[in-house]
Amino acid sequence: MVSMKIAVPSSANGGLEDTIAPVFARAPVFTIIEVENSEIKNVKTIQNPAVSAPSGAGPMAVQMLINEGVDAVIAPSVGPNALGAIQAAGIKVYTFPPGISIREAVESVIKGTPQTAQPQVAAPAYPVPSAPAYGPAYPPAYGFGYGWGRSRGRGRGWGARLGYCPWTGMPSRRTLRWLYGWW
Repeated sequence: MVSMKIAVPSSANGGLEDTIAPVFARAPVFTIIEVENSEIKNVKTIQNPAVSAPSGAGPMAVQMLINEGVDAVIAPSVGPNALGAIQAAGIKVYTFPPGISIREAVESVIKGTPQTAQPQVAAPAYPVPSAPAYGPAYPPAYGFGYGWGRSRGRGRGWGARLGYCPWTGMPSRRTLRWLYGWW
């Protein structure tokens, strides 16, 4: 290892004495450590612009790290979008649990003790069904059945009889001409 730049998501203000943040893309600060010949040469902190991004925080944070010339990332877990961007850029990922000192993690990467195993991908925030679901899991709020209202489905109900289009729900020209004399 001749020269390498390592980025670590920091939980507070950054620096070697800070700890690894539990999240990657929404960490407030990234600490970037330059290593030459197994020695730490330079330490720099960068504010993360993706902290308050409504969506796409992972690729945005990875693009910032690519612009800095980072070769490796130390993180507890990486989301699927960020992981795709990291792999496309050819950046190595080292996994460490959150709360460990950044100095300890970087020194163990320099010594070569961590495994570069497949990083843990963060679980999605929505439930993933185990088997394919057929049909709606809840009854629809409108549009099906034989009520008096306009039907949006296949000519059932009074909607099709009164001349409403089943796809758009708008009255047809024939109905408007009959009712109002238009067209």
